[in-house]
Amino acid sequence: MSSPTHTIDPDGEVIIILRNASPFAQLYENLSTSTVSNMFPRLCGIVQSSHMVSDVSKPAFEEPGLSPKEIRRKRKKEKKKPVSEEAAVEEPHPADVSAVEGGTAKEYPADAPAMKETAAEENPVDVPAETTAEGDFAKSAIRSCLRIQVSAKHLMLASSVFNKTLAGSWKESTTYLQKGSVEVTAESWDIEALMILLRAIHGQYYLVPRRLTLEMLAKVAVIADYYDCKETLYFMTDTWLANTKENIPTTTSRDLILWLWIAWFYQLPSQFKSITSIAMSQSKNLIDTLGLPIPDNVIETDETTESMNRCREKAISDLIVQLHETRDAFLHASLGCCFECRSIMYGALTLQMQSSNLLSPKPEAPFPNLDYNCLVQWVMAFRSPGWYDSPSRYSSYSQSALHRCSDASFISAFAKLKDSLEGLDLNRLTVGQFEISKVPSKESFHFG
Repeated sequence: MSSPTHTIDPDGEVIIILRNASPFAQLYENLSTSTVSNMFPRLCGIVQSSHMVSDVSKPAFEEPGLSPKEIRRKRKKEKKKPVSEEAAVEEPHPADVSAVEGGTAKEYPADAPAMKETAAEENPVDVPAETTAEGDFAKSAIRSCLRIQVSAKHLMLASSVFNKTLAGSWKESTTYLQKGSVEVTAESWDIEALMILLRAIHGQYYLVPRRLTLEMLAKVAVIADYYDCKETLYFMTDTWLANTKENIPTTTSRDLILWLWIAWFYQLPSQFKSITSIAMSQSKNLIDTLGLPIPDNVIETDETTESMNRCREKAISDLIVQLHETRDAFLHASLGCCFECRSIMYGALTLQMQSSNLLSPKPEAPFPNLDYNCLVQWVMAFRSPGWYDSPSRYSSYSQSALHRCSDASFISAFAKLKDSLEGLDLNRLTVGQFEISKVPSKESFHFG
């Protein structure tokens, strides 16, 4: 085998060849970072200014003729298109090898600075910060394949995926049994995240950083999920979560979806509930996973499960139905104390629903460019008309009185509306997904 660029176990029988690095959790390019729904031109210009970060899903109207579930499946297929097999395996440059092998091990203190994700600036995990070859290393990670020497026994013990690869009926297992060594290809992983996981698998925790950025925390989780070796990270999980300085966003954004993945993978029930509430309440389109391995029962629009997209769509649909039912109630005399009251309130509600694009045609799922939080605030801002009742001929007062009844106020009619949706219960969604008893409790951590 060719010389490794990284050595975790100098006596290791396996060389992991890492190639074809790819972008991580990207937003769709056609999404504008300043798109604001034109449903509510007056109020939402103000309300949505606090969360005008790029929405986390692709507008459904760009996929005509497909159901929401079919749209998401199509996107997943596009994301999973195989990388071109024409990419040749380049041998690493000697300078790159020496840069990686030249340093000594270094323990990261608890207050060590968080790792950077910018490829051109980051150091490999097994290289001291003092090294001057970080630029060359980062460039080599892009233009060539990296070769990591690791222990087969450690991989097989920690990961069911590696165990099947090396001890199953695969080509690699045959080569390993015959030659005692083997090369295994890994595609698209971030080198820093992969090295962190491999260090943990080999018990080299003194070389694992004690603080990770949100981005790196998510990357490590993705690789651990893929290789089915979550237990390997338990020793460091509490430390990483306690040391994180990036709070959960209060608005929809890419970081919110990264936090959603982290809360799911590391089993953080209270954070998961908060994150799903924000995403469902504020997303203007279908909520997207950005390619992260969040299960379908958490995201998909499925009538049989309590998923995020289903809860969002149901909440918006129920509110629109309530508006139309209230309007019909004034029309059919179920609301309103008199003819004048019913006529005036019916007209005022009809005008404001029409100007908000909520009357005809009635909005339909998946409700593109419409978020529940903004919709509630817009409805609560509906103007209630005011008028004076004509004095009764039997009254001793000649002056007219302002009409007052419980049905003559939109604030009263929609008083029970809440501008945020209740988040999802992580424990209910993870039944059959994880062995909860093995997962350490993280409820002592608070993330802003």
